[in-house]
Amino acid sequence: MIKFLFFDGHELEWVRGFARRPQQATKYGANPVFRADAPWEAGNITLYGSVAKPDGGPFQLWYTTTHVEGGYYLAYAESDDGIHWRRPSFDLYPFDGRPTNLIFRNPHGAAVFLDAEEPREDWRYKMVTGAPPSGCITAFHSADGIHWKRVGAGPVIGTRPDCPMGLLRAADGRYVVYHRTWGYGRRIFRSESWDFRHWSEPKLVLEPDPADGTQVQFYGVGVSLYGPYEVGTLWIYRTEEDDLDLYKMLGLQEPELIYSRSGYAWHRPAQGVPFVPHGGPTEWDSGNLQCASAPVFLPGEIRYYYAGTNVRHKRDWEREKQTSGLGMASLRPDGFVALVAGEEPAELLTTPFILPSTQVRINAVTERNGWIRAALLDADGSPVAGYDDSLPICGDSTEHDVQWPGAAAGEAPAGKLVRIRVRARNAALFSVAVGDASPYYRFTEGNPARNHLTI
Repeated sequence: MIKFLFFDGHELEWVRGFARRPQQATKYGANPVFRADAPWEAGNITLYGSVAKPDGGPFQLWYTTTHVEGGYYLAYAESDDGIHWRRPSFDLYPFDGRPTNLIFRNPHGAAVFLDAEEPREDWRYKMVTGAPPSGCITAFHSADGIHWKRVGAGPVIGTRPDCPMGLLRAADGRYVVYHRTWGYGRRIFRSESWDFRHWSEPKLVLEPDPADGTQVQFYGVGVSLYGPYEVGTLWIYRTEEDDLDLYKMLGLQEPELIYSRSGYAWHRPAQGVPFVPHGGPTEWDSGNLQCASAPVFLPGEIRYYYAGTNVRHKRDWEREKQTSGLGMASLRPDGFVALVAGEEPAELLTTPFILPSTQVRINAVTERNGWIRAALLDADGSPVAGYDDSLPICGDSTEHDVQWPGAAAGEAPAGKLVRIRVRARNAALFSVAVGDASPYYRFTEGNPARNHLTI
């Protein structure tokens, strides 16, 4: 499948009349879906953690909690629908003589990855976290995501991850972890491994730029594959001017959307605008807001789980009572950035590509009097006979099927070098997909192909 998304104009020849609008995820109306109300949680959970949905299994949640008796623990929860959660009971770390859902002691920055390509059952789940005794980044594997075994005798990366981490498996098979390196402040580094044991030296890939000003730091990042992209939620940390402490503990966390084609050159399509916004001053998520290490891709929906609190990064423990919980926000498939056409018709032209088939689908929504039309053109911009003007597309669908009434009279251009031209009026366009009809959430598993031809 070839898919044109609109993070930027990299795969578009020109755009006329469309307004580019990065989107925000929409919060679930009944948030929070999970509260830090277990007697051992001290009213505090963070998403230094992950959410996954195995095929045929329940949603799985790994989150970090501050134990009432001191220290941090990784805790585990499950859900059949991703909304109503339960805490299974284990004897790993009892509380007052009773089983709990605590599964790992003193993690820092834990990220869990469900590796669908892994043939070894006891390596199906993988985790990186700062772990005792060194506190440095250590790798673990598990058959169930609950009982963990250390990979090797010690840390795999010699730095302490004072941050949430992102973990993925790239389309070429290598593992990637995003983390911070001690001594460089709050900036994001990338390390890679082919075997989950031996990791490359960290390389700096994300840091604030001059437009961010002096009070923005990058706390951590969650990442996932999306076709030829890596897409992530960057934890923006806004510090307070009157905090002159070296470690800048006074501040507020919120996520921004980021993307990359290489994993090294990253971009922020809506710099300064939160991807999941804070709640109002009296709401449960008015304080820190922290996205999980990756979203969950479901049919018809991308889910972003986040931890929210009612206090800022550092609270006055004597005066401020903290409450925290887990929220959910969603995005339509491919719905990261929209190209919006108004009353005056707009149009775009793609860069040339080899057409895999004449099956074209458009993810878009139109207003009552809106429409979208598509055409196939030769590389030089000449219309392809029979495919020069589609029937109008109207309504709201992630997979509008493009139909050309004159196709029977023309020569099918599959396998030839073509462009797509899209015209629209009173419509929002999210993507154009060409080729097989595989679900979008299979596209998210990683498609290394690039749409355009490079010279």
